Amino acid sequence: MNEHERFLSLFNQQVTLSLNTLEQIPAALWSSIPADSETNYLGQRISRITIEALTGHLMRAEDYWSTTLANMAPGGEMVPPVGIPMLELASAGQPLVSQYRGVLENNLNRIRAMSPQQLGTEFTFIGRKYTVQGFLWAVYAHHGYHYGQIDLLLRQQSYLPPEFLELPQLGGLIA
Repeated sequence: MNEHERFLSLFNQQVTLSLNTLEQIPAALWSSIPADSETNYLGQRISRITIEALTGHLMRAEDYWSTTLANMAPGGEMVPPVGIPMLELASAGQPLVSQYRGVLENNLNRIRAMSPQQLGTEFTFIGRKYTVQGFLWAVYAHHGYHYGQIDLLLRQQSYLPPEFLELPQLGGLIA
């Protein structure tokens, strides 16, 4: 299994675990803020951190990044998605989870179609240089970071999510 295949497998498992968790949580937990403070925001994009806001942020960011990376020119610059039209989001709960499942499938198809040359393309994002494949690992880390926040929000409300590494795939090699 090469690095690209490893990424596709792990990212698919990570996002699927997140979605499987989200589709089981009670509706009231989606917009609840169990421990509010002045620091409970994510810049311009999320004014209050909730499960609904984090889920929308993940889906929008992953869609933006997979679309942009698929068309990245060598030596180009990827701008942050601030002020760029983003996906319209479905309602919290099962509609949002279903929408995210479709976005995941589209993202995986875009990433799967990338050639070795595309994956090696170097570009700049927020003053840092990446290859497309290297940035894909940053996307994986970004998802894990925010899934950890969702996990904590659930636990603060006495909801026990599944263990992180209990990925959906039981048979065969994951990575």
